[in-house]
Amino acid sequence: MTRAGRVVAVLAVAVAGRVSAEERVASVRLDLPEARAEALSHYVAIRGGDAYAPAAVRRSVELLYATGEFEDVSVEATRTPAGLDLVFHLVPAPLLRDVRVEGDRIVSPGTLRRVARLRAGEPLWPARLEEAAQAVAVSLAADGYLEARVTGESRRVAGGADIVFRIAAGPRARVGRVALEGAPLASVPRLRSLAPSGGDVFRRDAARRAAERMTQVLVKDGLWQAKVAVEEAYDPPAARTDLVYRISPGERAEVEFRGSPLPGSLRRSVLALLRDGGLASDVLDEGGDRIEEALRAEGYRDAFVSRREETRDGHRVVVYVNEPGPQARVGLVRFSGFDDARLRGVVEATVGGPVVDRLLDEDAHRLVRFLADLGYAEAKVESEVPEGGGDLPVDFRILAGPRTEVRSVRVETGSAVEPPVQVPVLKTKAGEPYRVRDVAADREALLTACRDGGRLQATVTPDVSWSEDKDEATVVFRVAPGPLTEVDRVIVARLGITQPEVVSRELTFKEGEPLGLSEVLESQRRLSALGIFSRVSISEMDPESVGRRTLVVAAEEAPRTTISYAVGYAENDLFRGSVEVTRQNLFGLDRSLTAFARGSFRGNRLLATFREPYLFGRKLALFVTGFREEEEREGFSYIRYGGLLQTALRAGAHRGLILRFSYQKTDLFDVTVPLDEIDRQFQSSTSAGPSASLVEDTRDDPLDPHAGHFFSTDVQLSDAVFGGDNFLKSFIQLAGFRQIYPRVLLALSGRVGLAATLRAGDPDRLPIPDRFFAGGDNSLRGFPLDMVGPLVPSSSGGLVPTGGNALLLANAEIRIDAARRLGITVFSDSGNVYPLVPDVTLSDVRYTAGLGLRYKTALGPLRVDWGYKLDRRPGESPGHLHVTIGNAF
Repeated sequence: MTRAGRVVAVLAVAVAGRVSAEERVASVRLDLPEARAEALSHYVAIRGGDAYAPAAVRRSVELLYATGEFEDVSVEATRTPAGLDLVFHLVPAPLLRDVRVEGDRIVSPGTLRRVARLRAGEPLWPARLEEAAQAVAVSLAADGYLEARVTGESRRVAGGADIVFRIAAGPRARVGRVALEGAPLASVPRLRSLAPSGGDVFRRDAARRAAERMTQVLVKDGLWQAKVAVEEAYDPPAARTDLVYRISPGERAEVEFRGSPLPGSLRRSVLALLRDGGLASDVLDEGGDRIEEALRAEGYRDAFVSRREETRDGHRVVVYVNEPGPQARVGLVRFSGFDDARLRGVVEATVGGPVVDRLLDEDAHRLVRFLADLGYAEAKVESEVPEGGGDLPVDFRILAGPRTEVRSVRVETGSAVEPPVQVPVLKTKAGEPYRVRDVAADREALLTACRDGGRLQATVTPDVSWSEDKDEATVVFRVAPGPLTEVDRVIVARLGITQPEVVSRELTFKEGEPLGLSEVLESQRRLSALGIFSRVSISEMDPESVGRRTLVVAAEEAPRTTISYAVGYAENDLFRGSVEVTRQNLFGLDRSLTAFARGSFRGNRLLATFREPYLFGRKLALFVTGFREEEEREGFSYIRYGGLLQTALRAGAHRGLILRFSYQKTDLFDVTVPLDEIDRQFQSSTSAGPSASLVEDTRDDPLDPHAGHFFSTDVQLSDAVFGGDNFLKSFIQLAGFRQIYPRVLLALSGRVGLAATLRAGDPDRLPIPDRFFAGGDNSLRGFPLDMVGPLVPSSSGGLVPTGGNALLLANAEIRIDAARRLGITVFSDSGNVYPLVPDVTLSDVRYTAGLGLRYKTALGPLRVDWGYKLDRRPGESPGHLHVTIGNAF
């Protein structure tokens, strides 16, 4: 009997046997401290004033037990003049507090905790104790204690229970005699060096790894069929384990390729296949198939590969003979039976490419899908190519059949459905082509809508009727919703430090509402996304119940502290090291604190961030950051420090508002070089004040978008009231992406920046670190970084940019997917930087154009752009080459 079953059986004897169902309940009490009793009272299904119902009492015990907090639950009933007083006596579960060792103390408690995967606060049920003891015993056996016996028990202590491991380790086994049987004489010294030595601690995994390494050595020597097995013989009185490595070297083998020359990569691939497969019969067949497939991919449609075996100098020789036949290339591509200019863009067969029958079949399938999208549900396509080699015509013969449009579509749910099923937007629409895949997708969408509405046993049957000539179809989705299932209770099982409200606020389902499957999955996703749990599960206590079901939310807490560190070398810092410590789930409320420190011979950086996930009682994250960095560079030193308050408001799936208040001060000192030679980010300045950013992002992929748009507007105020320089700065950017052909994308971008100082007596232009700059790989390509706009002579005789209070930028790109990972871009950029806002004039806009290559990587496209100045001025270079990662916008 399960633990839950045992508790319910005790309840039936203790209460139901002595109490009449006609009596009334005067009071219900939980034998717990008042605060905890109040928190758990929600799980009691019977109240004072109710008629006594054994089923309600039993249900209460089940719900309390499901929290995982209690080892046992019993109910005591006492008669009073007012009725029955029910007291629920709850025995706390043995929740892990500490790990202790008795007997042979050969391992530390911390090691035992890790080996047994014990976590603080988990219940120490008998099955868990047995599992933990078994894990420890296995670990000890792996470390040479072959006779180790381990038992585990829980002992009650204040605040929980300790798990006590009793360990009788026994003797530690050592390696005795080591023998190699069947090894080739020339290989014995090398093989013996891989085996454990006599007197070593016997570790079974090490002995088996040695056998694997011996096999690898023999295979490298050409003995591809070699096998090595290790046998153990343990002598308990001596605590010695003898090892015998039985070696079957097999025949020495070679492989030859005859016939048409094969690429080196193909030959190496086949050799690796045969070597790893030990020359097994099926592996030998696969090697020939791989050669045939490679030849056919090059247009050798009649390629044939035979295999035979020879003996040479006592060695086994596997010979592959290939007969490629004539090579066939695509001379032209023709379509018959259906006239549509878009057909050529559907197939991948290209003139001059190899004729590959498998790929032509795939093209035929693509054409069938294309025609099905147009409403030709019965379309058939066959590819035909003449025999022989050379340039051959490829004919796609199309039998389209009738084109069918949807006359009408409706959903029938029956008049007795309460509440009615929420019908989603269907892909199948009247007047549109009839598509089988749309009907299948609509059926799944209707089923999902039913299940999300609590109709877990719903069925959806599509019924399609055709006109006589099949040019019209009437589609009816017949929905049988089935009974409504609602959420009865939500039980948050025993947590560690995490407060129950942290879990509850992430749940999208509520008691008394329909039980929707997508809401259960979304709740599980949101809980996992918090990052404070290592495992989250949401299960049903009564999965067979039709009307109401109770959900149990169980979460295992992840380690609360993470530490990462790094050491490295940088040109300016020389040797440097860093450490980052994060403490998660502070106070059990999902708050976190992260501290980062980096130090080197020439500087240091300190940063701390506190995150509050629920600000003002709503899902609104607040980040509080403070930082300080100091560095000694070539010719100057600087100190930068400050802080940031930031929060973000979501408005739908694609819009957000970011609010910030920041303070940053940079002090430059020990300057021994001209000021214009110092990068602007290190020059003295102070910004302090609020800022806000409104963002709308509908891009399908932020790294490499092919559809959607990105819009943002940012306003920043810095004022002496907050201790900063006085200015107001705004920046607006908009980018859009649209596919104009299957492999051609049009991307457009525009950026505008405007700023001004606020008070009389302030310089007209903003401090240099806060000004706008342009030029470089993300703005005006054709110019070096920041070299567009106002320039002044430097102390070294060159020109340095000084930036300005106004910025105009416009970019246009045509991005072409030339191959699977390779792309070509044609671009045009225009814009300029102006000292002051009144200086903005379109007559002074600079123009560039150019070509670029893109290679797609997991981090975004690797980009190489050559930009050419269309309005080159005296003394300027014709253009500039840019190499970077990521799109320009």
